[in-house]
Amino acid sequence: MLHYFKFRQELFDPAPAKDIYIKRGAGKGWPEECPPIRAANAFGFDLLANFDVTFLRSKSGWKVEKDVVIDSDFDYASTDAGEGKPLSQQYAWFWEKGQKLPHVITDNVYETIRNQVKISSYLFLKSDPNELLLMTDVPNLQRPWRAITALIDTDWYPASYPWHCVVELDPGEKRIEIKKGDALCRIIPVRRDTYFAQQMAPHEFDDFFAKGQKWLATHGKFEHEGTVDITRTYVRQQVRSKFVVLE
Repeated sequence: MLHYFKFRQELFDPAPAKDIYIKRGAGKGWPEECPPIRAANAFGFDLLANFDVTFLRSKSGWKVEKDVVIDSDFDYASTDAGEGKPLSQQYAWFWEKGQKLPHVITDNVYETIRNQVKISSYLFLKSDPNELLLMTDVPNLQRPWRAITALIDTDWYPASYPWHCVVELDPGEKRIEIKKGDALCRIIPVRRDTYFAQQMAPHEFDDFFAKGQKWLATHGKFEHEGTVDITRTYVRQQVRSKFVVLE
């Protein structure tokens, strides 16, 4: 289970992913009409952009047009006897050339990652034991920026800051806008486990292939020799995961 707490309560919760992200025009055969693609689109939770943000590129590099820094709606004190005060969190920030903390970035590496920007989700994230969060780009959505994929150990690492996603901006663009409510990235709960792959033995493949041919003969609609339509049957038999945000 994904557990979260918001930096401010009026900010966005994680949102269940959606089948369709692009409003298409007339015609048939759009990618979103394919059941496996729709299922992939809707697998996981989206972390949403809490503010409009614009990135501008010049010869000196990228900058945020209007920076946003907000305070938490709860107070924090480092000791029980201390006086609490709100935490402060920037919305978007870039790697720094010559950076030493939180980790060193040498100049040659900086040249490779200079188009990356970190955007805060304003969400503290936690998962149950042996559950991780795969953070990645929204599937099948092409934009002038993309979220970098990461696997986060949220079951044992109690980050005392809201998680951010790292976004890579298209260096061919001069102006990139991310609107409030846009899906910044996708997070998918996954199990920490050992996963195996092994080729089927010949007799296993024979059984598998025969089962497939029987399924096609039972459920497929034969348009003409060599062509079988299974679209409607696939949709009816497909069992999809559900992602729900509890109130």
